[in-house]
Amino acid sequence: MLKKIKRVFDLLRLELHQFKMKHAENLKTGISPFERQRINNLPKLKAGIATIFKKPFHYSDKDGFLHSLDEIFEQETYKFFSNKENPLIIDCGANIGLSTYYFIRQFPNSKIIAFEPDKEIFKLLENNVKSFPNHQNIEIHNTAVWTEDTQLKFYSEGSLAGSLSLDVAKKNNYDTVEAVDLKKYLQNEVDFLKIDIEGAENTLIFDIKNNLKNVKLLFLEYHGIVNQPQNLGDILNLLHNAGFEYYIRLAADTLNFPFCNEKNTTFNQQLNIFCYRNI
Repeated sequence: MLKKIKRVFDLLRLELHQFKMKHAENLKTGISPFERQRINNLPKLKAGIATIFKKPFHYSDKDGFLHSLDEIFEQETYKFFSNKENPLIIDCGANIGLSTYYFIRQFPNSKIIAFEPDKEIFKLLENNVKSFPNHQNIEIHNTAVWTEDTQLKFYSEGSLAGSLSLDVAKKNNYDTVEAVDLKKYLQNEVDFLKIDIEGAENTLIFDIKNNLKNVKLLFLEYHGIVNQPQNLGDILNLLHNAGFEYYIRLAADTLNFPFCNEKNTTFNQQLNIFCYRNI
Protein backbone atom coordinates (compact mmCIF):
# COMPACT_ATOMS: atom_id res chain seq x y z
CA MET A 1 0.00 0.00 0.00
CA LEU A 2 2.79 2.40 0.95
CA LYS A 3 4.55 1.65 -2.33
CA LYS A 4 1.38 2.56 -4.26
CA ILE A 5 1.03 5.83 -2.34
CA LYS A 6 4.69 6.66 -2.96
CA ARG A 7 4.26 5.94 -6.66
CA VAL A 8 1.23 8.25 -6.83
CA PHE A 9 3.16 11.03 -5.08
CA ASP A 10 6.12 10.52 -7.42
CA LEU A 11 3.84 10.81 -10.43
CA LEU A 12 2.24 13.94 -9.00
CA ARG A 13 5.67 15.49 -8.35
CA LEU A 14 6.72 14.64 -11.91
CA GLU A 15 3.57 16.19 -13.35
CA LEU A 16 4.05 19.30 -11.22
CA HIS A 17 7.66 19.61 -12.34
CA GLN A 18 6.65 19.23 -16.00
CA PHE A 19 3.91 21.82 -15.54
CA LYS A 20 6.36 24.29 -13.99
CA MET A 21 8.90 23.73 -16.76
CA LYS A 22 6.24 24.21 -19.42
CA HIS A 23 5.12 27.50 -17.91
CA ALA A 24 8.53 28.81 -16.81
CA GLU A 25 9.65 31.75 -18.91
CA ASN A 26 12.95 31.64 -20.76
CA LEU A 27 15.38 33.91 -18.94
CA LYS A 28 16.52 35.62 -22.15
CA THR A 29 13.34 35.83 -24.23
CA GLY A 30 10.83 36.11 -21.38
CA ILE A 31 8.45 33.61 -23.00
CA SER A 32 7.42 30.19 -21.70
CA PRO A 33 7.26 27.03 -23.86
CA PHE A 34 3.51 26.94 -23.27
CA GLU A 35 3.05 30.52 -24.46
CA ARG A 36 5.26 29.96 -27.50
CA GLN A 37 3.25 26.90 -28.49
CA ARG A 38 -0.02 28.75 -27.96
CA ILE A 39 1.10 31.52 -30.30
CA ASN A 40 2.46 29.05 -32.85
CA ASN A 41 -0.98 27.46 -33.09
CA LEU A 42 -2.66 30.75 -34.04
CA PRO A 43 -3.32 31.89 -37.64
CA LYS A 44 -0.66 33.80 -39.58
CA LEU A 45 -0.84 37.56 -40.16
CA LYS A 46 -3.34 37.95 -37.36
CA ALA A 47 -2.80 40.41 -34.53
CA GLY A 48 -2.65 39.11 -30.97
CA ILE A 49 -1.20 39.56 -27.51
CA ALA A 50 1.70 37.55 -26.12
CA THR A 51 3.01 37.39 -22.58
CA ILE A 52 6.73 38.07 -22.31
CA PHE A 53 8.61 38.99 -19.16
CA LYS A 54 5.25 38.61 -17.38
CA LYS A 55 3.71 41.49 -19.34
CA PRO A 56 1.31 41.64 -22.31
CA PHE A 57 2.92 42.50 -25.64
CA HIS A 58 0.87 43.31 -28.75
CA TYR A 59 2.00 41.89 -32.08
CA SER A 60 0.79 42.00 -35.68
CA ASP A 61 1.87 38.55 -36.87
CA LYS A 62 2.93 35.48 -34.91
CA ASP A 63 5.79 34.44 -37.20
CA GLY A 64 7.31 37.90 -37.31
CA PHE A 65 6.92 38.26 -33.56
CA LEU A 66 8.58 34.95 -32.65
CA HIS A 67 11.36 35.46 -35.20
CA SER A 68 12.12 38.94 -33.85
CA LEU A 69 11.87 37.81 -30.23
CA ASP A 70 14.53 35.15 -30.82
CA GLU A 71 16.75 37.38 -32.95
CA ILE A 72 16.66 40.33 -30.56
CA PHE A 73 16.49 38.69 -27.12
CA GLU A 74 17.91 35.18 -27.57
CA GLN A 75 20.63 35.96 -30.12
CA GLU A 76 21.02 39.55 -28.89
CA THR A 77 21.69 40.91 -32.36
CA TYR A 78 21.70 44.51 -31.09
CA LYS A 79 23.83 43.92 -28.01
CA PHE A 80 26.39 46.66 -27.49
CA PHE A 81 28.56 48.13 -24.78
CA SER A 82 28.47 51.75 -23.69
CA ASN A 83 30.44 53.51 -20.98
CA LYS A 84 27.43 55.79 -20.53
CA GLU A 85 24.46 55.10 -18.31
CA ASN A 86 22.24 57.11 -20.65
CA PRO A 87 23.30 56.40 -24.25
CA LEU A 88 21.33 57.94 -27.11
CA ILE A 89 19.82 55.20 -29.27
CA ILE A 90 18.01 55.80 -32.57
CA ASP A 91 15.81 52.93 -33.73
CA CYS A 92 14.86 53.25 -37.41
CA GLY A 93 12.30 50.59 -38.26
CA ALA A 94 11.05 49.96 -34.73
CA ASN A 95 8.10 47.81 -35.87
CA ILE A 96 6.06 46.70 -32.82
CA GLY A 97 8.80 47.69 -30.39
CA LEU A 98 10.78 44.55 -29.54
CA SER A 99 14.08 46.25 -30.38
CA THR A 100 13.08 49.32 -28.37
CA TYR A 101 12.10 47.06 -25.47
CA TYR A 102 15.47 45.32 -25.63
CA PHE A 103 17.33 48.64 -25.58
CA ILE A 104 15.44 50.06 -22.59
CA ARG A 105 15.93 46.83 -20.65
CA GLN A 106 19.67 46.92 -21.31
CA PHE A 107 20.03 50.64 -20.65
CA PRO A 108 17.17 51.78 -18.37
CA ASN A 109 18.36 55.40 -18.41
CA SER A 110 18.93 55.62 -22.13
CA LYS A 111 17.24 58.11 -24.44
CA ILE A 112 15.58 56.27 -27.34
CA ILE A 113 14.14 57.81 -30.49
CA ALA A 114 12.14 55.25 -32.50
CA PHE A 115 10.61 55.55 -35.97
CA GLU A 116 7.92 53.33 -37.50
CA PRO A 117 6.00 54.43 -40.65
CA ASP A 118 3.32 51.71 -40.81
CA LYS A 119 0.21 53.29 -39.27
CA GLU A 120 -1.34 50.07 -37.99
CA ILE A 121 1.91 48.66 -36.62
CA PHE A 122 2.68 52.01 -35.01
CA LYS A 123 -0.52 51.66 -32.96
CA LEU A 124 0.88 48.41 -31.54
CA LEU A 125 4.25 50.06 -30.90
CA GLU A 126 2.54 52.92 -29.10
CA ASN A 127 0.49 50.50 -26.98
CA ASN A 128 3.54 48.42 -26.09
CA VAL A 129 5.81 51.32 -25.18
CA LYS A 130 3.35 52.48 -22.52
CA SER A 131 4.22 49.43 -20.41
CA PHE A 132 8.00 49.63 -20.89
CA PRO A 133 10.17 50.60 -17.93
CA ASN A 134 11.19 54.28 -18.08
CA HIS A 135 8.92 54.76 -21.10
CA GLN A 136 9.14 58.50 -20.54
CA ASN A 137 12.67 58.25 -22.01
CA ILE A 138 11.31 56.82 -25.28
CA GLU A 139 10.26 59.13 -28.10
CA ILE A 140 8.29 57.44 -30.88
CA HIS A 141 7.42 58.82 -34.31
CA ASN A 142 4.90 57.49 -36.82
CA THR A 143 7.21 58.43 -39.69
CA ALA A 144 9.67 56.92 -42.11
CA VAL A 145 13.30 58.07 -42.04
CA TRP A 146 14.42 59.59 -45.31
CA THR A 147 16.60 62.18 -47.03
CA GLU A 148 14.15 65.05 -46.47
CA ASP A 149 10.90 65.96 -44.75
CA THR A 150 8.26 64.80 -47.20
CA GLN A 151 5.48 62.29 -47.85
CA LEU A 152 6.18 58.92 -49.43
CA LYS A 153 4.35 55.84 -50.68
CA PHE A 154 4.67 53.01 -48.18
CA TYR A 155 3.79 49.37 -48.92
CA SER A 156 2.36 47.63 -45.87
CA GLU A 157 2.94 43.89 -45.49
CA GLY A 158 1.46 43.39 -42.03
CA SER A 159 4.55 42.01 -40.34
CA LEU A 160 8.26 42.77 -40.67
CA ALA A 161 8.57 43.73 -44.34
CA GLY A 162 6.70 47.00 -44.80
CA SER A 163 8.78 49.05 -47.22
CA LEU A 164 9.22 52.31 -49.06
CA SER A 165 11.15 50.46 -51.76
CA LEU A 166 9.00 47.55 -52.91
CA ASP A 167 5.75 45.68 -52.43
CA VAL A 168 6.93 42.54 -50.62
CA ALA A 169 3.40 41.14 -50.17
CA LYS A 170 2.52 41.78 -53.85
CA LYS A 171 -0.92 43.05 -52.79
CA ASN A 172 -0.55 46.67 -53.87
CA ASN A 173 -1.47 47.61 -50.30
CA TYR A 174 0.08 51.03 -49.88
CA ASP A 175 -0.52 54.27 -48.05
CA THR A 176 1.03 57.71 -47.97
CA VAL A 177 3.20 58.23 -44.89
CA GLU A 178 5.11 61.10 -43.39
CA ALA A 179 8.88 60.95 -43.76
CA VAL A 180 11.47 62.86 -41.75
CA ASP A 181 14.99 63.92 -42.70
CA LEU A 182 17.18 61.63 -40.55
CA LYS A 183 20.11 64.06 -40.78
CA LYS A 184 18.29 66.30 -38.28
CA TYR A 185 18.76 63.59 -35.63
CA LEU A 186 22.44 63.02 -36.38
CA GLN A 187 23.77 66.50 -35.65
CA ASN A 188 25.14 65.45 -32.26
CA GLU A 189 26.71 62.29 -30.88
CA VAL A 190 24.61 59.13 -31.27
CA ASP A 191 25.74 56.08 -29.32
CA PHE A 192 23.83 53.47 -31.33
CA LEU A 193 22.01 53.86 -34.63
CA LYS A 194 19.90 50.98 -35.89
CA ILE A 195 18.68 51.08 -39.51
CA ASP A 196 16.41 48.25 -40.65
CA ILE A 197 14.12 49.81 -43.25
CA GLU A 198 13.59 47.08 -45.85
CA GLY A 199 15.58 48.44 -48.79
CA ALA A 200 15.27 52.20 -48.24
CA GLU A 201 18.75 52.12 -46.69
CA ASN A 202 20.15 51.90 -50.23
CA THR A 203 19.22 55.55 -50.69
CA LEU A 204 19.33 56.82 -47.10
CA ILE A 205 22.87 55.72 -46.22
CA PHE A 206 24.39 57.87 -48.97
CA ASP A 207 22.44 60.90 -47.79
CA ILE A 208 23.66 60.64 -44.18
CA LYS A 209 27.28 59.76 -44.96
CA ASN A 210 28.63 63.10 -43.72
CA ASN A 211 26.72 62.72 -40.45
CA LEU A 212 28.03 59.24 -39.66
CA LYS A 213 31.04 60.83 -37.97
CA ASN A 214 28.67 61.51 -35.08
CA VAL A 215 27.61 57.86 -34.80
CA LYS A 216 29.61 55.58 -32.51
CA LEU A 217 27.95 52.28 -33.45
CA LEU A 218 25.77 51.47 -36.44
CA PHE A 219 23.65 48.42 -37.19
CA LEU A 220 22.60 48.35 -40.83
CA GLU A 221 20.45 45.64 -42.40
CA TYR A 222 21.27 45.62 -46.09
CA HIS A 223 18.67 44.48 -48.62
CA GLY A 224 19.78 43.85 -52.18
CA ILE A 225 16.68 44.55 -54.26
CA VAL A 226 15.89 42.33 -57.23
CA ASN A 227 16.18 44.08 -60.63
CA GLN A 228 18.05 47.02 -59.11
CA PRO A 229 21.84 47.55 -59.23
CA GLN A 230 23.67 45.94 -56.34
CA ASN A 231 25.49 48.63 -54.37
CA LEU A 232 26.86 46.69 -51.41
CA GLY A 233 30.43 47.50 -52.41
CA ASP A 234 29.66 51.23 -52.50
CA ILE A 235 28.02 51.03 -49.08
CA LEU A 236 30.99 49.20 -47.56
CA ASN A 237 33.37 51.79 -49.02
CA LEU A 238 31.17 54.53 -47.54
CA LEU A 239 31.30 52.88 -44.11
CA HIS A 240 35.08 52.52 -44.35
CA ASN A 241 35.46 56.18 -45.32
CA ALA A 242 33.27 57.12 -42.34
CA GLY A 243 35.83 55.46 -40.05
CA PHE A 244 33.95 52.23 -39.35
CA GLU A 245 35.20 48.71 -39.30
CA TYR A 246 32.46 46.23 -40.10
CA TYR A 247 31.42 42.64 -39.60
CA ILE A 248 28.87 41.04 -41.92
CA ARG A 249 26.46 38.26 -41.00
CA LEU A 250 23.74 36.63 -43.09
CA ALA A 251 20.30 37.91 -42.08
CA ALA A 252 18.30 35.64 -44.40
CA ASP A 253 19.23 32.97 -46.93
CA THR A 254 17.46 34.33 -50.01
CA LEU A 255 19.01 32.06 -52.67
CA ASN A 256 19.80 28.37 -52.40
CA PHE A 257 21.54 27.88 -55.75
CA PRO A 258 22.80 31.20 -57.18
CA PHE A 259 24.51 29.45 -60.13
CA CYS A 260 21.27 27.78 -61.29
CA ASN A 261 19.43 30.87 -62.53
CA GLU A 262 17.36 30.88 -59.37
CA LYS A 263 15.07 33.89 -59.13
CA ASN A 264 13.87 35.81 -56.11
CA THR A 265 11.00 38.25 -56.27
CA THR A 266 12.05 40.63 -53.50
CA PHE A 267 15.55 40.66 -52.04
CA ASN A 268 18.56 38.88 -53.50
CA GLN A 269 20.56 39.59 -50.35
CA GLN A 270 19.78 40.28 -46.71
CA LEU A 271 22.81 41.03 -44.58
CA ASN A 272 23.35 42.34 -41.07
CA ILE A 273 26.25 44.79 -41.07
CA PHE A 274 27.72 45.61 -37.64
CA CYS A 275 29.69 48.85 -37.82
CA TYR A 276 32.05 49.86 -35.02
CA ARG A 277 35.10 51.98 -34.44
CA ASN A 278 38.45 50.50 -33.45
CA ILE A 279 39.48 52.98 -30.79
